[in-house]
Amino acid sequence: MRRVCDVTVELFQGLLSSSNLDNKNNKSPCGSSNNSNDFKMAGKHTLGVSNQFPALNSQQRLGGSPSKSRNKVALKPGRSLMDWIRLGNSGKDLTGVGRKVIEVTPEELAKHSTADDAWIALRGKVYNISPYLEYHPGGEEELMKGAGIDGTQLFDEVHKWVNYESMLEKCFVGKLKTTPVQKRGSLSSILRLKPSAPNGPAVVQPPPPMGPPPPPGSSPPRFDWYQNDTTVTLVVYTKWKEMRKENIIIDRNGRELTACVYIEDHTFTIHIDLEDDITEDYEVKVQNQTGKTELVLHKQTTGQQWRGVGKFLDRHDAFTPTNDKGPVYRCCRVESVVSVNHDTKLLCVSFPHGTCMCVPVGYHVHIRHKVEDVEVVRSYTLVQPSLGSKTTDQRLSQGKVFYLMIKIYKNGALTPWIDSLTPGDSMEVSQYEGNLSESRLAGQGDLVMYAAGTGFTPMVGLINHCLSQTKPASRKVKLMFFNKTEDDILWREHLDSISSQHEWFSVQYVLSEPGNSWTGPQGRIRLDLMEMFSPHPGGKSDTLICACGPTPFTKTVIQLAKDIGYGDDNLHAFLG
Repeated sequence: MRRVCDVTVELFQGLLSSSNLDNKNNKSPCGSSNNSNDFKMAGKHTLGVSNQFPALNSQQRLGGSPSKSRNKVALKPGRSLMDWIRLGNSGKDLTGVGRKVIEVTPEELAKHSTADDAWIALRGKVYNISPYLEYHPGGEEELMKGAGIDGTQLFDEVHKWVNYESMLEKCFVGKLKTTPVQKRGSLSSILRLKPSAPNGPAVVQPPPPMGPPPPPGSSPPRFDWYQNDTTVTLVVYTKWKEMRKENIIIDRNGRELTACVYIEDHTFTIHIDLEDDITEDYEVKVQNQTGKTELVLHKQTTGQQWRGVGKFLDRHDAFTPTNDKGPVYRCCRVESVVSVNHDTKLLCVSFPHGTCMCVPVGYHVHIRHKVEDVEVVRSYTLVQPSLGSKTTDQRLSQGKVFYLMIKIYKNGALTPWIDSLTPGDSMEVSQYEGNLSESRLAGQGDLVMYAAGTGFTPMVGLINHCLSQTKPASRKVKLMFFNKTEDDILWREHLDSISSQHEWFSVQYVLSEPGNSWTGPQGRIRLDLMEMFSPHPGGKSDTLICACGPTPFTKTVIQLAKDIGYGDDNLHAFLG
C-alpha cells in the first residue's frame, strides 16, 4: 500500500474526545447504540477503507511529519472533558438563544463568527460552540476555523465517524435553512496540505449503488468466478502488485455474502446472494505480481454443480473511493482476558460468525460503547498474543480473532468499562484502519523504533514481522522503550528473550521515575539518546524510524530525527 500521511491537525478534535465518558458498571451488549447489532449483510452496510480517523489520545494514530500533526494544547484547570459533561448536565443554557429551536439562515450563521459568539453548522444543524471553546483540546484557534460557516466538510475530512451530536447536544441552536454558499475551503487547503489518501481497510457506510466513477487513469477491477465439485472461487483481477490477503474482508449472513477488496485508495465490492449454502471456511489467495485475488468458498453440499454463482445484489461490482464513508461496527465477543502487568490487559476478541478479517501490521480498530446516551469511542492497535513465540493462535491467520493490549486508567475514558469485561461479554468493534505499508518494512536499512508506554503496541507487530522474515546480515532492528518505572515495561521478558537469541535485535529501556537500583538511561526522549541509538543517515539511507506514544513524545522523536538528518521517507509516526 502507498504510504499515507495522516494529517492530524484537527479542527474538531474535542468532538472526538467526546467519546471519553466512563461507565464502570454498564456492561450492556452490542445494540446499545446505532448500528451496534451484529453486522447485517442484508441491511444498509458495507465495508471500505478510511485511514484518517483514529481517536483522540489513541496510541495508534498513523502519521507522517510532525509539521502535519495536531498540537494538543494545555487546558485550564476545570476544563477537562468531564467538566464539560458536568456543565452540560448543570441545566445552564448553552445554546445562547434560551433553548429555543430556531431556523438559521446562512446570513445569520455568518454573523456568529467571533469567540464570544460562535456558531457552526454540521450536516444541517447549527450549534453554539462558544461555551465549548475553552474545553477544546485542539485549542480555540482550530475550532474557530469553522465558526460562522458550514463546517461539515472540515469535520468529515478529520473524523467523520465521530458522533458530534452527542457532544454538542446541549448547544443545539436550530436547523440550517439552506447550505451556505460561502465556505473557507477544506481543512487541507486551510493548512496548505495535500489531502491524505487512505491506504488500508477500515469501517465505512455503504456506497450508493455502483458508486461514483473512478478517477481518470484508474480502471475498475474485473470480476469472474468458477467452480468445481467442492468449491466456488470468486476472482478479482486488481492489477495491483501490492495486493495482500489482508486487503480483502468478508462478511456473510446466510447466503448473502459481501467481500470488500481494498485496492490502493478504492474499494471494490462483491455483493452476492449465493446460489447455495457454503461452510464457514474461506480461503484467500493473492498473486502478488498480478494482483489477482481469489476468494475460495467451500460448498456445503459437495458433488453438485451450481447453476450460477447466485444473484448479484445492489452493491456488487461497485468501485468507490474508500475515504468517503463512515464507520460500521460489528458485535464481537470477548474470548479471554489476561493481565500483562499491574495495569495492562491482553484481550482476545472473536469476530461474528461469517466474518473473516486478517489484520495488517500496525493497524488499529475503534471500540465503541454507549454510556448515558453518549457514544464513547477509543482506538487501539491490534497485537499478537505474544512476542517471538513460534506458536501462535491459528485463528489470527484465519481472520476469526484479534488481540488488544489495553492499559487501564482508573479515571480514564473507556478503560474502566473494558476492565470490567469478562469472557462472553460483547464489544462493538469497527473495521480496522491504518496506513503502514508492509513494503516499507522490506528495506535493507535498519528499523529503529521509539515507543513510550502503550505506544509499544504497534511495535509488537513490527518486531514479529521482522522475526518472520529473512533479514540481510547487516540489518539491525532496535527498540528504545520509555516508561515511568520498571513495573510499567510491557512484555519485558519477551523483549529480553528475543534480544538474547538474535544478534540483529536490541532493546534499550529508559525510565523517567527509576528506582534506586536502576543503572540504565533515565529521563525523557532527547537528542543525545537518539544520536546514540539511531544510525547516522547516509546519503542513500533507507533506515526506517517509527515512533509511537503521547503526541508530544512522538512529535519530538520525529523532529529530532529530522535534526539528525533523516527525511520524511525515513519516518513513520503513530500519532496519539
